[in-house]
Order: sequence, then structure tokens, then C-alpha cells
Amino acid sequence: MQPTTTGQNRTGAATAEEGVRAMLEANERWAPAEPIDTTLADSERSLYVIEADSVGSIPPPVTIHGMLKSGFDKLVGERPEVLMDKIGERLAFERSGTRLYDALIVKYETLVEGGEMPELPMPLDAGAADVASTLERIRAEEHEHFLLLSEVMTSLGGDPTAQTPCADVTGVASMGLMQVVTDPRTTFAQALNAMLIAELTDNAGWELLITLAEEAGETDIAEKFQRAKAEEEEHLVIVNTWFTALVTAPFATVAA
Repeated sequence: MQPTTTGQNRTGAATAEEGVRAMLEANERWAPAEPIDTTLADSERSLYVIEADSVGSIPPPVTIHGMLKSGFDKLVGERPEVLMDKIGERLAFERSGTRLYDALIVKYETLVEGGEMPELPMPLDAGAADVASTLERIRAEEHEHFLLLSEVMTSLGGDPTAQTPCADVTGVASMGLMQVVTDPRTTFAQALNAMLIAELTDNAGWELLITLAEEAGETDIAEKFQRAKAEEEEHLVIVNTWFTALVTAPFATVAA
């Protein structure tokens, strides 16, 4: 893997002054005298928003227990589907998180074998573990969180294999992160930057899920979610420590 260094990047306008000058002259000559009116385009887009179907729906409960929860306990007030949807969202995200760390581990091991991986510091509360074993542990915890959410969804009468609307949306949003980490051209620091985005989002998602569980009176579930969030907070600290170390190291050749 080549480090991020100064190269023959010609994407900026400053590298083609004559072309830029010609473009500006053409714009001055042929551009509309008045700003382009986008009213019709905006109206058409608004019409799509109004007429579009929703991304998906919440599956009905699959067990008697779930029916009782939905019909009588009234999870989250009159909208039991909110908690189920957000559990589905975290299910999708933890599944993606597991796969992201699978890809990150491959990148790390490859760079280590090639002698291209600088030494990374370990946070004080991470113990004496090395980077490789820490990555494996984080990956395992992401998978454990996925299993936990599956169990909770089942206990509430839901189907953990169903894709809820928020699960669909977060799956699409996560695609770019996976593309960054699996791209053979990206440096480890660039991959960590994508992981940092994932961990920040993950921590916020667990915080909201805990709030929803508490509001629903599911204190046991909320406690389980609290333990998962504590582990996610540690993941965030570790990833941020490594990312910061690579970017700020003196004479660093692996940039963000």
C-alpha cells in the first residue's frame, strides 16, 4: 500500500488555468441573464415526496406475547412499532459493524505482513492487548450485540430476520463505509476514519434505544442495552486513539 503523499493530483482548477479561463469566458457569454428558475423542478420533487410510499413497514407480532405487548402494554405510548423499528435498525447496524471489522482486520493483517503498518498506541484502559487481538475482540463484541438484539426482538414477539424501515435506511447509509474499508487503495488511517463515523453513529443509536426501552418500561432490556453501549464507548475511544495517532504522528506518511 502506498502512503498518502504529494503526487500528480490534477483535480483542482489551479492545475488548468487556461481551461478555467476559457470556461469562465464561455459562462459569461452563454449563461442565462437571470438565475435559472428551479420552481418546476422543486415542485416535481415535492410531488414525489407527497405521493411516495414509505420505505417499509413494521412486521406484525409473530407470537402471542408480542401481540399482548402491542395490544395492551402499548410500548412507547400508542406506538409500539417505534421501539421495534429502532431495534431492527440496530440489528442491521451491528451486522454491518461486524462485517466492517472483518474487513478492517484483513487490511491490518495484510499491512503488518507487508511491513507497512506502524506501531499503534493502546488506550490505558485497554490493558496489555495488542492491536490484532483488540480488533478481534471488538469484532466479537459487535457480533454479540447483534445476537443480543436478536434475542430482545424475539422476546418482544418480533422477527429479528425482518427488515424494518429504519433497518433498510441504515443499511443503505452504511454502504459507503464498507466501500471505504474494503477499497484496496485506502490506507489504514482512511479505513479508521470510516470506522470512526460508524462508532459515533453506533453510540448515538444505542443511547436512543436505551431511552426508548426505558420509556416503554422495559428496564431489563434497557440494562442489557446499557452494557452494550459501554462496550461501544470503548470501541470509539480505541478507534479514535489509533486514528489520531496515525494522522498526528511526526512525519506521518499515512494520512486521513
